[in-house]
Amino acid sequence: MVAAASIQTVYLVDDNEVDLFVQKRFIEMKKFAGNIITFSSPSKALEALTNNSAHLPGILFLDLNMPMLNGFEFLEQVRETSQELFNRLRVVVLTSSNSQADRDRAYSFSNVIRFIPKPLTSQGLDELLSTINN
Repeated sequence: MVAAASIQTVYLVDDNEVDLFVQKRFIEMKKFAGNIITFSSPSKALEALTNNSAHLPGILFLDLNMPMLNGFEFLEQVRETSQELFNRLRVVVLTSSNSQADRDRAYSFSNVIRFIPKPLTSQGLDELLSTINN
């Protein structure tokens, strides 16, 4: 069982409103984070990060397969905007992709700490918490 409010704030970035709702409710039910901020637009999430870099989320859950700006492009834009911000941001790729190439590419970004296939599960959150606490 995940400890209550293990992380103060998380960002969920996913273009699918249903996935956002389900993931947010699951994180709330598991009391994984005290504050969950959702973004259906990766551009809005990037704007929020850069405008408030003093208060980064403990974890940013990021979908890979989004139109306009996919998860890889999002990470590249964060890095291009500010290397310092990029280095401080902890990212969990939460995606429907099971591709080994996507997994390898995700882990090529130094700030990606986990690659979790959708849907988010209790085991996935427990493993993530274990990663964070070690």
